[in-house]
Amino acid sequence: MPKYKVIYESTEEIYGIVPKAYDWVHYSSILRVKDGGKKPVSLEMTFVPPHPFICNMPEKHSIKAESITDAYVKVVNFFKGYGIEFRN
Repeated sequence: MPKYKVIYESTEEIYGIVPKAYDWVHYSSILRVKDGGKKPVSLEMTFVPPHPFICNMPEKHSIKAESITDAYVKVVNFFKGYGIEFRN
């Protein structure tokens, strides 16, 4: 299996809001894009406390995608599963 090189890496701050309680959710993330592979984009998300009142969010979440746009669609769907609206 070939090793692919990282061609782009950045730190991302991802925010969401719980509409009913107006609590904020914050994840600090590392976005990496590699030069090949089936899903060359990865987003490693780490939760930044405090937890919202309404739900307990996972401490870490990993996303692999075909493009950066697809990765953020998966973030929106991840938040939607917890009743959180994506804000950035």
